[in-house]
Amino acid sequence: MFFIVLIILAAIGFVIQYLLGILQIKNFSKNYTDLRRNGRVTIGRRPSIFKAGTLVMIQINQKNIIEEARYMQGVTVFNKFKPLKGLEGINIKKMTDKDLNQKYNKLLVKAILDAQHTFNVVSNGGEIEKIPSPLMQVVNKVNRAFKKERSV
Repeated sequence: MFFIVLIILAAIGFVIQYLLGILQIKNFSKNYTDLRRNGRVTIGRRPSIFKAGTLVMIQINQKNIIEEARYMQGVTVFNKFKPLKGLEGINIKKMTDKDLNQKYNKLLVKAILDAQHTFNVVSNGGEIEKIPSPLMQVVNKVNRAFKKERSV
């Protein structure tokens, strides 16, 4: 009986997480559409399991000047996009981590620099490489460790 109740509670938890995830995706779509109406948008990301995951959307004009930026940072599905002040008027190609480290936390700086990297790659006609999910990063590390043991 205990296991049946436990399975039902786990199933309810998965359904709730799924529904809240859909709400978060709708929030992303709304914010992306708002920014996209006014110009090009580049997206930076820093996924994480135990630290706050970070997502940044930066809207730029035809001269590559940042007009508006928004970010979402946190570990739960309750996070929403917020305005990211302080980047307006900066040329996205000329941003450096030294400029950003004084204003923002490390995870946000990494996401902003990833957005800059994404912009540079796409501008030069390249494709963006997939960032493996945090779970896949752990799986890949374990696989590499086993491969090293076998080769020794």
